[in-house]
Amino acid sequence: MRPAFLALMLALAGAPAGAPRAADEGTRLLRFPDVSRTHITFVYAGDIYLVGREGGTAQRLTAHEGLELYPKFSPDGRWIAFSAEYSGTRQVHVIPAAGGTPRQLTYYSDVGPMPVRGGTDYRVLDWTPDGKQVLVRANRVPFDERGGRPYLVPVEGGLETPLVIPESGAGSLSPDGTEFAYTPIDRDFRSWKRYRGGRAQDVWVYDLARNASRQLTDFAGSDHQPAWVGDTIYFASDRTPTLNLYAVSPRGGAARAVTDFSDFDVLWPSGGPDAVVFEQGGWIWRHDAGASGAVKVPVRVPAEAAYTLPVWKNVAAQIESFSLAPGGERAVFGARGEIWSVPAKDGSIRNLSHTPAAREISVAWSPDARHVAYLSDESGEYELYVRAADGSGTPRRITTDGDVWRFGPVWSPDSKKLAYADKKVRLRWVEVASGRNHEVDSSIHDDITEYAWSPDSQWLAYTKTNASRLQSIWIHGLGDGRSHQLTSDEANDFSPAFDPQGRYLYFLSNRDYGGLTFSAYEQNYLYTNATRVYAATLASDGPALNRPRSDEAVAPASGKEEGKGANGGDGARDGRGDIAAKSLRVDPAGFAARVLALDLPAGNYQFLAANAGGVFVAAGNPQQGPLVLKYHDLESRKTEDVAEGVTGYVLSQDGQKLLLRTGDDYAIVDAKPEQDPAKSKLALGQMEMRIDPRVEWQQQYVDAWRILRDWFYDPGMHGGIARWNAVRERYQALVPHVAHRADLDYLLHEIAGEANAGHVYVQQGDAPAVARKPGGFLGAEFSADASGYFRIERIFPGRSWDEATRSPLAEPGVAVRAGEYLISVDGVDARSVRNPWALTENKAERVVEIRVNTRPDAEGARTLRVKTLGSERGLRYLDWVASRRALVDQLSGGRIGYLHLPNTAVEGNRELNRDFPALAHKEALIIDDRYNGGGFIPDRMIEILARTPLNYWKRRGLEPQATPGISHRGPKAMLINGYSSSGGDALPYYFRKLKLGPIIGTRTWGGLIGISGNPPLADNGLLLAATFRFMDTDNRWAVENEGVAPDIEVLDLPERIAAGGDPSIEEAVKVLLAELARNPLPPVVAPPAPTRFGLDD
Repeated sequence: MRPAFLALMLALAGAPAGAPRAADEGTRLLRFPDVSRTHITFVYAGDIYLVGREGGTAQRLTAHEGLELYPKFSPDGRWIAFSAEYSGTRQVHVIPAAGGTPRQLTYYSDVGPMPVRGGTDYRVLDWTPDGKQVLVRANRVPFDERGGRPYLVPVEGGLETPLVIPESGAGSLSPDGTEFAYTPIDRDFRSWKRYRGGRAQDVWVYDLARNASRQLTDFAGSDHQPAWVGDTIYFASDRTPTLNLYAVSPRGGAARAVTDFSDFDVLWPSGGPDAVVFEQGGWIWRHDAGASGAVKVPVRVPAEAAYTLPVWKNVAAQIESFSLAPGGERAVFGARGEIWSVPAKDGSIRNLSHTPAAREISVAWSPDARHVAYLSDESGEYELYVRAADGSGTPRRITTDGDVWRFGPVWSPDSKKLAYADKKVRLRWVEVASGRNHEVDSSIHDDITEYAWSPDSQWLAYTKTNASRLQSIWIHGLGDGRSHQLTSDEANDFSPAFDPQGRYLYFLSNRDYGGLTFSAYEQNYLYTNATRVYAATLASDGPALNRPRSDEAVAPASGKEEGKGANGGDGARDGRGDIAAKSLRVDPAGFAARVLALDLPAGNYQFLAANAGGVFVAAGNPQQGPLVLKYHDLESRKTEDVAEGVTGYVLSQDGQKLLLRTGDDYAIVDAKPEQDPAKSKLALGQMEMRIDPRVEWQQQYVDAWRILRDWFYDPGMHGGIARWNAVRERYQALVPHVAHRADLDYLLHEIAGEANAGHVYVQQGDAPAVARKPGGFLGAEFSADASGYFRIERIFPGRSWDEATRSPLAEPGVAVRAGEYLISVDGVDARSVRNPWALTENKAERVVEIRVNTRPDAEGARTLRVKTLGSERGLRYLDWVASRRALVDQLSGGRIGYLHLPNTAVEGNRELNRDFPALAHKEALIIDDRYNGGGFIPDRMIEILARTPLNYWKRRGLEPQATPGISHRGPKAMLINGYSSSGGDALPYYFRKLKLGPIIGTRTWGGLIGISGNPPLADNGLLLAATFRFMDTDNRWAVENEGVAPDIEVLDLPERIAAGGDPSIEEAVKVLLAELARNPLPPVVAPPAPTRFGLDD
């Protein structure tokens, strides 16, 4: 969509307001304000507005489906710089303050969309005093896609140039432009309130003329967002529990409070020539230099609020649950908070619920086909409801005691009962007719989420985690109300499923130890493919499975004998069997001894279901891709594929049909092998509903608050439920003012911050978005030449065999060298643009034709075809690591090895397993945990780092070789900083616990509280709750909100880094060389082989 730009004009007096509000409070949720001598600019609903400095009716300057952010006035107030997504990536633009057409200044492709906590690329910070350059924080550091450094962007166009400061958060230039007030650490988009870990920010000042830095504030909490106005630096600080505006002299001294808010935080302060503006409580406030306190600026936005208007949308992408009619004639879905009935082939799609203000989820179709059950929050909490399957009549509420999240209901085969579990770790069943609840069991080790009914509706089988942290299969009898553990604590058993004829209980178990898999890189191994399908007879004398067979002649029967199924079991009238009228006999005693494995090979299985003839099971690893649904026939003992690409399925009550999910598609197929879901795909094109955004946002606001309440590791929500209820009420006042889905994310982000914990995150839902068109990269740095061409200053070395880190201009057969000139790209003369990245806009991962020359001249230029990159971050990271390693080699004379771990997930484990063996021969090691973004819990990583030789092996003609083969016997040191996060917190904690060596640097982030997933919102947005927290082995809380402190504190001062040094590395080398001097490593030398045997010496 082409952007539309609005010239400045007076709003009509009677224009509709952008949000319902009281007559005297004006528009709220005005964001990212800035101030000039005469006006204030701000963002509302993703567009940029202008209003008089004293307030009034605002005028819109821009209009686009993307988010326009961070407006900042030029010193003379004539221009506004901001960032926008007009070209398919976020870039910096300027627009006249009087209105007009924006002009793009940057072209280097941004890092792409990030979660709310990551903010965005290209954050406009300030202008130079002469108005010729815009100061921008660009995400162009080598070690973190969310990290950034300040760049100066010429207003008249051209290449941006970095300030000497290697990394920063927000910042502001001094009035004369010679100094820069900033925070070396960036957490400006993090919502964690009252944070006291190693990433707590302080304000520093960098003298750009003298290349020297000084720390201005020193507070355990957050001092950030500095704004330099006259002879004062203002900043936001949580020195009280709420962020307020503070002021300090650029020369230092005590900071003084300017505001004393106690309800909402002061956010995004920005300075102008003689004032500071900020957002607080959704309003804009202004503090005039020299005055006391701040005044609220009354602003009215006469917007049409386009994003709040009702709209029809297809909601198939928001399906969260599905079920199948007993005979497979229809499917029922929970999608976007409504219940939908969809025909297998003929008929119309029906919205059964029509409750826009409530959310319906976890739908299940009753076995008698008459009803659907689901959870709804219409009452204010999620309760169980039942309604007619055709949508007629009114729904009936079954439960009335909802006060916590409930897992989906499962119908009993007689359609009279529903089983469900909840986040109080309870399993219960309820009588549909009376609503009477019955307790089944509870757990103290994990949620109970798997439960299945017996065919006679009198037994519940379920999975429960035991004290060994393994799962066992349990069964509960409704008759006597007793529960029995069926399988032992010795294996991980899960996914119970009853044979519909009442003969067997099937389940999955990880108890096969035949899949010993050896590493490709060392003599190490682990067990994989450990799951098999198991079964046991419910009755002690039930029909045994897998008995030896014998071919015998059988005399013709005089009449057809009914009722005999596989393995001699009772017969069935349909594929599921029908013994509902019979009472099932279950003998819990001796169940474990009756367990047999079915004739499926060991593998990776999940999602077990059964019909009378056999079992269905999904094979594969869902973390690595879609699964293959298989069917094992009990009679033939053959296993065949039903369908590939399956990500979920449901078996119909009669056992004859399957509802398959394959990616974003659904299909109803026969419950037998060799099915093609594409031929039976359900037509979901008319699964459309009218969405009133304001109504949905209100429901999602409450839902997010409630989900966090019910899934957070502490049921008291770090301060009591009364406090948490008050949090909901406080931010509720802002919900009616939400005018864009991004505004809701902002409110949820604030709610997340009130949990006072790390790892409580917001992820975007169904929001307007610009189609991304990233630019291409050549793996090179350029400078502008007087000729108009661009000189190639540097080419990053890469790994041509690795797609992620290849360097296009350094690949074999290209042979471009630094010092040559870029003449054109795809026929476009380089002299026609002022920025080389304008030549590769929208060309990521494409083959382009470039012309280069050894001189700035088109004559004699050679033509090359190269494939561009979509990102240079991999190359920049390789270059940074190589420079750190070279520094260590230089300082230590090659005696010390250097290993950087970017995270504790895939990339960090790759670096560890690739580089540690290559460095094991070094006398000492530096393990760099700085900028480690976390990922997995790093117990495996520390196990590798802690290895020392247990013995050596001498082979003929060779030097002794150690066991473990990959190990290190010398001293080690670990480097940390405030960006050592999550798993990057745990790694130095473990390093210290195992006494592997000194830890050097600054305190880590302090975010050791974990996430394990929780339900999304109706539009697939998410407020991710922290579900478990780190404790030490002495039963104390540790690390969370404090971090891991270094043994030796070293600040990586920016001027030292800019000069090519690295204080932390320098200190580590010094410490390790001193240790080697004190305790030199003895050589490993084999003694002479023995020559005397059985004789006295």
